Amino acid sequence: MSISQSVPAGDRPVAAPPQTAAHVVGRVLGDCGVEHVFGVTGSGNFVATSALIEAGATFIAARHEAGAVSMADGYARAGGRVGVASVHQGPGLTNTITSLVEAVKSRSPLLLVTGDTSDGATRSNFYVPQVDLVTSLGAGSERPRHGQEVASATMRALARAETERRPVVLHLPLDVQHSPMSNPADGAAGSKGHPTGGFQPPSGNSLDRLVAAIEAAQRPLILAGRGVWTTGSRVAVEELRDRLGAIMATSAAAHGLFAGNPWSLGICGGFASRPAATIVRDADLVIGLGVSYTKWTTRHGTAFAPGATLVQVDNDPAALSADPRVDLPVEGDVAATVNALLERLTGIRPREQRWDVRLGAEAVADSAWNVQPFHDETGDGRIDPRTLSLLLDGLMPAERTVVVDGGHFVGFPSMYWSVPDPAGYLFTGAGFQSIGLGLGAAVGAAIGGPDRTVVLAIGDGGLHMSLVELDTLARLRLPVLAVVYNDAAYGAEVHHYKDSGADLGLVRFPDTDFVRVAAGFGIEGATVRQPKDLDVVARWLACENRGPLLLDCKIVTTVVADYQAEAFIGH
Repeated sequence: MSISQSVPAGDRPVAAPPQTAAHVVGRVLGDCGVEHVFGVTGSGNFVATSALIEAGATFIAARHEAGAVSMADGYARAGGRVGVASVHQGPGLTNTITSLVEAVKSRSPLLLVTGDTSDGATRSNFYVPQVDLVTSLGAGSERPRHGQEVASATMRALARAETERRPVVLHLPLDVQHSPMSNPADGAAGSKGHPTGGFQPPSGNSLDRLVAAIEAAQRPLILAGRGVWTTGSRVAVEELRDRLGAIMATSAAAHGLFAGNPWSLGICGGFASRPAATIVRDADLVIGLGVSYTKWTTRHGTAFAPGATLVQVDNDPAALSADPRVDLPVEGDVAATVNALLERLTGIRPREQRWDVRLGAEAVADSAWNVQPFHDETGDGRIDPRTLSLLLDGLMPAERTVVVDGGHFVGFPSMYWSVPDPAGYLFTGAGFQSIGLGLGAAVGAAIGGPDRTVVLAIGDGGLHMSLVELDTLARLRLPVLAVVYNDAAYGAEVHHYKDSGADLGLVRFPDTDFVRVAAGFGIEGATVRQPKDLDVVARWLACENRGPLLLDCKIVTTVVADYQAEAFIGH
């Protein structure tokens, strides 16, 4: 990997001792083991970022602050560690807002280091009430008041990002940054590790009620979210499934959690196939583990039978209060709760009465998207997006990281592309429903998880919004396969308003030749109009030192993803 902004650690001169509080920030982060930082530098974050590089980290220069935070987000999700980004104060920070909100809603551990105006400097061009701004979005904040607080604030911000699993913004006022440090190492000799939270078991009353609900159920469904993955509870949850004879499904964020398990239906909600949705709706007990009952997971309240009992296990009280349909909220760590259940549940029902036996693994297998029939509409110079997605699923290595941007097309890769685990599926449009964040996330994922092939699925609209980061992709020569589902439109709006008599010219555009655009950045590209055009993928995968490859896939514009029926409810 060639990163033009960095100098190999072995060739760097030994860093001089820090002289200001800004230097201390970089030294502390380096001592805590931060290996990569994504950002756009300005005068407000230059010194701290430079000090972090001197401490051994590699700097990844983004072209826009939104891209930098998306990169840190993708790095965190794919690599399982805190992603770190660095930006200038004021407009540098406000440029990150959409990416920051997505990371908040997706509960990504992310540290954003930013400058800030000095106290009282409200007439500065750069002034905005930064702390109020980011906390209103759900991010955490740390803002040291003087130089002697900088080391502890930095360590605390990094630890909070990890333990609270959300973005934390470290605001560095300019006057504080400039503070001379007579003892600059004070508080900076932190350990490489970070404090971790304890395992909070559920209350005895909650566990009793949950056991009673399980004993009364005939058709239990375990619905797992990303919380199962982050707590390392997959094996225990599968053991619980075996004990209960349950069927399993996941939220979109936890796609791939039970890869290879014959009792897993895949994604629950809008991305589920019709046979899978039928099985889910037949459940009389839904045990939600580390999952949010969002409108996508619940299919706007229609995914589960009206009489089904809904359980939600989460260690975040705010998450438990989010859905009024939850009958049994259980506040507690997912791993601790599952282990407590396994201790309590012994021989609760003879095997012949279990739902999985009566339903059969064949029915679960028959619900998979890749065996659902459809009429291939490829023709007239455009490829059916279902055909495209199925073929690419067969071409891509099993060890893959799939990054999905936002837009109508998201249904197709989410329906047809398998992933090995939740770290292999980054849906950047899930939390905030933005488009244009996927390209940055793909860059971060390729750096955070370099042992897997990174495949980006993005629409033409989302790519147009983030074209500047093609430069970053090319400059780093990352082996990312970028698949552009190009319908020359904002497809979701086209399909939603096509029968309304509205002027669809508002959401349709002239076709873009993204192969020529990519070539301008030095990226190889190919236009895909029919299946044989995908031969280029096999050739690309066979290259040992491959860089990025962009596929401009001209897709059939009349094929509508199944989830589209619910896409605009409540908008």
